[in-house]
Amino acid sequence: MTDFMEFLYQHYIRPYVEAQPKDDGDTFRASLCENNQTAETRKDVEAVVAFAATHAFLLGLRTGSELVQSGQ
Repeated sequence: MTDFMEFLYQHYIRPYVEAQPKDDGDTFRASLCENNQTAETRKDVEAVVAFAATHAFLLGLRTGSELVQSGQ
């Protein structure tokens, strides 16, 4: 990721995602992922989550921009 996207993820996207309410199933699955990993694997998972969340955010921006341009 570029420096700007890394900054955006750390200061906007990640806090937003972490602030979303989780039900019991979400909390259980998250604890399984966090507790059953080595430190190296945890870094890899965080990198994948950052990549996916950042690109999902960018997709939302592009989609919104296209909707505005098409007049919908």
